[in-house]
Amino acid sequence: MSGKRALVLVLIGIIVVMMGCTGKKYGDVVEVNTQFIVAMEDYIDATGKATSAKDVAKAINLYADRIEKLAPQIKEMRGKYPELNDTASVPEELKDIERKSEELEKKVVGSYMNMMQYMMSSEVQGAMQRLQNAMLKMQ
Repeated sequence: MSGKRALVLVLIGIIVVMMGCTGKKYGDVVEVNTQFIVAMEDYIDATGKATSAKDVAKAINLYADRIEKLAPQIKEMRGKYPELNDTASVPEELKDIERKSEELEKKVVGSYMNMMQYMMSSEVQGAMQRLQNAMLKMQ
């Protein structure tokens, strides 16, 4: 599997886990979830509209900044609520959130299609490496 495809799958997995944290039982993670989703939506929007490698690198680095700040909280929530890591059995109260996750997944694919034309840029590659390192801190 390519590194880019693996990153997309990791992003989608994180979205599903984090979006699964909005029910009453999971009320203490709503703020982290909201921040993560807003960051992801901003990232998707910026990379989807990018018209240069510089634009793409900037969007990736801004997202990495936000992920680096959220990573400790996300990691803590994953440990506190390990049952949400099982995406095969989403609680009924989270079904609407799962649908929102699927919509966001479609947007990720579109933004990556736009980004692909700039992936050979060393600036973009450096930003992608930084984002991958930030994502690893959430595990």
